Amino acid sequence: MSNRVFILLTEGESDQCIADAFDECLSPRFQGVPEHGDITVEKVRIGADVRYMSVKAILGRIRTLIRDETARMHEFAVRDIIAVAQITDLDGAYIPDSHVTEGDGLAYLADRIETDHPESIIERNRHKRNNMEALCRQTSIKLTGGRQVPYRLFYNSRNLEHAMHGETGDLKPESKRDLSLRLTEQADDDPAWFKDLVTSEPVLHGLHDYAASWQWARQGTNSLARGSNIGLLPQEFGLEWGV
Repeated sequence: MSNRVFILLTEGESDQCIADAFDECLSPRFQGVPEHGDITVEKVRIGADVRYMSVKAILGRIRTLIRDETARMHEFAVRDIIAVAQITDLDGAYIPDSHVTEGDGLAYLADRIETDHPESIIERNRHKRNNMEALCRQTSIKLTGGRQVPYRLFYNSRNLEHAMHGETGDLKPESKRDLSLRLTEQADDDPAWFKDLVTSEPVLHGLHDYAASWQWARQGTNSLARGSNIGLLPQEFGLEWGV
């Protein structure tokens, strides 16, 4: 049993391929933990009110997810965890409110979000921005038992498929699974390919600094553009690419 486990929190099952790919490229064991949704805009009921979760509640939920995963897996203990990284989709959260426009259903486009409920999306974006900003400043997280380990929040653009494959359409679950499997297989066959992908110009945009990568996401409509800063994960945690 490894005594060095790196937790990678993702929004869904298909995103787990990122943990598998990092497992091929970096020395700690990477363990993906799905959140089964976007925890940055999750709502909870407090008495008669339904509210977006606070950052404190989000960190508590993360702690619970990790605790439950260790209990389910029986392959490592909380004491084995050396760091936690979280990946969230930007979902256009930083675009100006004026770029959320009336439309039929919900569509993420190159420069705007079209929706039949603009005010709801504007409110969601505001809460998501606030939570991401607070989580960006978070550099450690307290695990069950009280031990602190390093923590960082990273992003994909609209979703994993957009960031890693340039797919802009609304994909069916089976297509998401196929792309996830393809990424896992390619990283397994050629770990250097994954490093080249996540540090490439279309994905990382030539950025070499964590703060600068988030500044890029905040600008204009970039939170709808293809991009991800997960290529900065090794340097943020003092790890070296093994390829």
